[in-house]
Amino acid sequence: MTEAGRARTFRWSVGALAPHYTTAATLKRSTEKGAPEASQFLQLSASYMHADGGRRVRVSTLRLPRLPSGVPTRQLLPAFDQQAAAALMIRQAAGEAHDGATTPELLTSIDRRLIKVMRALCAFAKGEPSSVALPPQAGMLPGLIFHLRRSPAVRTTNLSPDETAYFRHLVGTLGVFSALVLVQPTLSAYERGRQATPLQLDPSAMLPERSLLLDTFTKLILCHGAHIAQWRRSAASAKPGAQHGASSDPELEAIVASGRKDLEALAAARFPAPEVFECDQYGSKARYLVQKLNPDVPLVEFLQGLYKAIVAS
Repeated sequence: MTEAGRARTFRWSVGALAPHYTTAATLKRSTEKGAPEASQFLQLSASYMHADGGRRVRVSTLRLPRLPSGVPTRQLLPAFDQQAAAALMIRQAAGEAHDGATTPELLTSIDRRLIKVMRALCAFAKGEPSSVALPPQAGMLPGLIFHLRRSPAVRTTNLSPDETAYFRHLVGTLGVFSALVLVQPTLSAYERGRQATPLQLDPSAMLPERSLLLDTFTKLILCHGAHIAQWRRSAASAKPGAQHGASSDPELEAIVASGRKDLEALAAARFPAPEVFECDQYGSKARYLVQKLNPDVPLVEFLQGLYKAIVAS
């Protein structure tokens, strides 16, 4: 069997497995010439000991069709999984950091990898950034990488070595969706007369009459706007048994209750267990939310720079 990988082997071992663990393998395009219709096969075999003491083996066989030389890579777009691609790029960044790469080196490597992928998948005219046509199958990828550049996988400011190691361990073992939430947290808004609505991570998301639920995978934060926070304080100080008055507002009660219900459901289903807390706008703990909503460089500027790099000769 041909040896493969940086370790020059075809066998890898891990100390333990959990239901949420995933592994990834990257394949380089072969330089060997073959018939266009020829296919290759890859077989993965996993052997492990179950908690009941029994030995188990799982085998998966994959068929890898060859792409004839001269065929544009864009023809692979219907089969392109941008979320899996982003998760793989996250793991590659974490692996480079483990090997000792500095933050500037990681940023350069991430940018080069993204530019290479987008050049292969986008249609554009050289020297004209406005001509870049981002295909729907890859439309999310630049935004995901934008958040990767800001994440603890790359930047270690205000983090202890233990926190950095823990984050990089998680992105290297979790599934695709969980890894993406670690890098690009999800944000949901709760308002009067509306169901929970997903929002972009933007400073304008925080409003006085809106509650926000931020999920960073390791933290679950329910933050109430200033007006809702004031109502909560008034309701808490109201006399027991009071049925009406300034502290009674069924719609605000529904907003708070809906946010708490979703918060508890996420916390109950999450492993490893996240840090959970509830806070108010302008409160001390709201800084965790504000930090995620205020990027150093706006996404629009990042995309403009990416498009210029894509069309550069």
